[in-house]
Amino acid sequence: MTSKDSKSVRRTGSGTLRTASHTFALAWRADPAVVRVIIVLSLAQAGAVAATGVSQRWVVDATQNSGGRPLGALALAVLIGVAAHVTAAAGNRTRYNYQHDLTDRVDLEVNREILTATASIPTLEHLERPGYLNRLELLRRHTSALAGSCWALTDTGIAVMGAGLSLWLLIGVHPALAALALLALPSLWAVKFAERSLARARNTTAEDQRLENRIHRMVLAPESGKEIYLAGAGSVLDETAHVARTRVVTAVVKARLRATGWQLSGWVIYAAGFIAALILTVSLVAQGRASLGDLMLVITLGTQLRFQIHATTSGFSRIAEAGHATGHYLWLSAHARRRRSTGTCQIPSMLKRGIQMRDVSFTYPGSPVPVLSGVNLTLRPGSTVAVVGVNGAGKTTLVKLLSGMYAPTAGRVDIDGVPLGELDIEAWRRGLTGAFQDFVRFQLPVRHTVGIGEPDAMDSQEEVARAVREAGAEAIIARLPEGLDTQLGPVYGGTELSQGQWQRLALARALMRRRPRLLVLDEPTAALDPLAEHELYEAFMRQAKAAPGQITLLVSHRFSTVRGADHIVVLDGGRVTEEGTHTQLMAAGGRYAELYLTQAAAYEEEGDRGGGHAGSDAR
Repeated sequence: MTSKDSKSVRRTGSGTLRTASHTFALAWRADPAVVRVIIVLSLAQAGAVAATGVSQRWVVDATQNSGGRPLGALALAVLIGVAAHVTAAAGNRTRYNYQHDLTDRVDLEVNREILTATASIPTLEHLERPGYLNRLELLRRHTSALAGSCWALTDTGIAVMGAGLSLWLLIGVHPALAALALLALPSLWAVKFAERSLARARNTTAEDQRLENRIHRMVLAPESGKEIYLAGAGSVLDETAHVARTRVVTAVVKARLRATGWQLSGWVIYAAGFIAALILTVSLVAQGRASLGDLMLVITLGTQLRFQIHATTSGFSRIAEAGHATGHYLWLSAHARRRRSTGTCQIPSMLKRGIQMRDVSFTYPGSPVPVLSGVNLTLRPGSTVAVVGVNGAGKTTLVKLLSGMYAPTAGRVDIDGVPLGELDIEAWRRGLTGAFQDFVRFQLPVRHTVGIGEPDAMDSQEEVARAVREAGAEAIIARLPEGLDTQLGPVYGGTELSQGQWQRLALARALMRRRPRLLVLDEPTAALDPLAEHELYEAFMRQAKAAPGQITLLVSHRFSTVRGADHIVVLDGGRVTEEGTHTQLMAAGGRYAELYLTQAAAYEEEGDRGGGHAGSDAR
């Protein structure tokens, strides 16, 4: 073993002990009375096998020499044997049942900690990195091992103590019987080798596991399922998932077969040693150097020693599995701590200088092409700023940088002259709100579907009703069977809405937060017709003018709907190519004017064919 390997083993070992201590604390917090019962039963279990063997030796020897022992001693031996057997059987089953129950409860808490650690990372970059997602997938698959790590250590300790007592009694018969312990070492080594092989197989197939899970979730989800069923792509995707799953199963089965082979070899070695131990003890009895009780002790303890060694190796396997999960758990905790926002600067209650982007560039992880390059932009307090451009121009990425979901690859974003990275990012986001094209369909009662936009006010009937009214969604609520109390979504037997209705509720959700510093509307009306979109944008711009210090950012690919904005920014190829008012940009005759006139002509043509308000909206 190299120095590097030794350090890695020590780190893993100390990490496993630290995590086991943490899960024990969680179990104690969940039910301290049950933990006490488990501890008592565990201590009793450690000596149960040895007590059984000793009692049987006493009984056999007393039977052979009834005059040598009083009847009370024989009765005591029987009682000890019965108590030890009950402890080994019923007590062991009771202890395992309690441990499984606590492990399930701790598992829920560990999963909560994992999700909390993931959510505490202020940016979204980690959710797009395969390496991170693979480790998270492995961790989520083995949380039960992590949750039961304290009991794995406890069970292993019990097995080691029990085996030690058995070995001590065997040595009392003849020192050569100590060789049974040495013959157990191949089994221990085989288990360690087997677990290492299984861990490698799981690591190398983590991405295939994630692929298979993701594909099957896509097929079962109604949002993606409709397109898959329409295209008839289910069989193709199922085959892809099947191939991925086959690679996983093949790698794991091969690893398990190798593990079984090594473990079987270890047990064959032990079986040969046990037979030799019996032959030796029979010889000692024939020579008068041991009693029949000693032979019974060797038979009992030798047989049970095999199970004790098996429990020890099984315990080491569970510790190894917990150690494997612990490595990922500790990595996630450390990664979350490193990436957690350390900004401490206070957020101004009202912006005075606004938001400045200085030479900002950004490239998504794994992509060689920058999405934004050299962006310089100022968003002034009290203004409505529209960002327009064709699809792929970088509009949504700009929004992500302003909200702190990503850190710029180069350049910086300043809030009233202070770099965003130096601010308390959680406090900054509490002053933001927005609605997006890829909105979430929260399948909750309507009041919570809307109210979750401001968690502190989500149970306020007045605030929810106000947001619904400002989003123009009152007609939707009026048609629902129980109004704001109507359960939404088919998953929980609720009412399903159309795409446009869901989008109206998403807009209402964005309006729950009063007086935000920054209101972002990123293509939030894609499911609405152009006239409805135009009316909503006009309403948002009127509200913005009535909110001093607030910046309203409108993102749209429909140029006609944002013509009333105070400032219009044109993004093209990740760069700001034009800025100004609608009148200024039209007079400049640049890219904005070209795209605006092109869209206006298209709407005009659609209106001539009976497109209703499309033409007037374009104008």
